[in-house]
Amino acid sequence: MNFTSDIKKEIISRRSRRGQSAEERKASICAFVRTSGTLGVRDGKPTFFLVSETENVAEYYMTAFSAVFKTELSVTHATWDRMSGRDKLLLQCPAARTEEILHQLRLIRRTGELREGISATLTATEASKTAYIRGAFLGGGSCTIPSEGGKSGYHLEIVFADKKTAKDFCDMLWEFDILAKRTKRKESYVVYVKSKEQISDFLSLVGATNALRKFSETVEKRDLANRKNRTQNCISGNADKTAIAAVKQVVALQALKKSSLFDDLSEELKTLTELRLKNHSMSLQELADNLKISKSCLNHRMRRLMELAKKTEETNEEK
Repeated sequence: MNFTSDIKKEIISRRSRRGQSAEERKASICAFVRTSGTLGVRDGKPTFFLVSETENVAEYYMTAFSAVFKTELSVTHATWDRMSGRDKLLLQCPAARTEEILHQLRLIRRTGELREGISATLTATEASKTAYIRGAFLGGGSCTIPSEGGKSGYHLEIVFADKKTAKDFCDMLWEFDILAKRTKRKESYVVYVKSKEQISDFLSLVGATNALRKFSETVEKRDLANRKNRTQNCISGNADKTAIAAVKQVVALQALKKSSLFDDLSEELKTLTELRLKNHSMSLQELADNLKISKSCLNHRMRRLMELAKKTEETNEEK
């Protein structure tokens, strides 16, 4: 079972246990129709059917539909979706009740014209807005998290058929401080969130606490791995810098030792020169420990040697 299925299963389980008011059910059904339904007109009369790839989601909405409208959705047939590898269940509303039900869901006007966008009347309360958001995810939502060792990022999206509904849904999420974006994908409009903090807020909003816990654990593990990688890269980078500095010191000190200036050096500088030339890979701290002096003192002596080496190089260039 993938993470999207986990979220949907938990939403359904918690709503089934706690129950919902009629207004919440109606808002949830409306969102489900918007994201997984097909609205149309046949012989001058409105029609719609619902499509669900998940059996428990289909059962959940068949139960909700019966509770709100006192009528049954029927499974007309199931088709195999080659892309998802699952059966798609097609749910049909009785023709005699279709127009009335679509009016109650604010999906058509009294004139019979199809509406776009989200009805403010249907989502007037915070509870009904939250129910709408849950319904939209159950109908057209998905959420992916990075697999172990994978390079994919965090992504949550919900797909809508029309631009106005997608825009209204973004606005609704913003009311809960979830800053979603939207884009067009072929003939559909996608509302999406990529920030792990925003996805966490979304999971909390829809009540998927177990999924939120799993998501948080994934984020923590991935962040820890990223910190380790950055640390290793930093250590590796510092090691490279140390090695480059050591090579420069060795080359400079070799030239200094061959010059006449070397004989005039103090014993401390001569000793450091010899030690560095015999130990190319030693760090400055290791050199300091070997000489039993502080690293600050060693840095001072090394800077003095490098200055003399540079002066030797400049003298040779003039000749």
